[in-house]
Amino acid sequence: MSQVDNVVRIDEFRNAGQQAIVDDISARTFLFLRDEAESCGVRIKDVIAEHMLGLALVVEAVEGTASSRDLLNQVIQRLRG
Repeated sequence: MSQVDNVVRIDEFRNAGQQAIVDDISARTFLFLRDEAESCGVRIKDVIAEHMLGLALVVEAVEGTASSRDLLNQVIQRLRG
């Protein structure tokens, strides 16, 4: 096994670890939104739609319209499978 193989595996491990952290934050965020929507008598679908729009607008303000569109297109592609 060469040193390059070790570096690739470490990099993959870090990426997998980072993805697990992102997944955990996302799951906790969803649970928070769900619980808050329920406690306020609001449909979770409406809260999520508003949250997604807000996130897209923040991305647009920070990184520009093209980045926001790219993000939304990635969401669309994942939904299509």
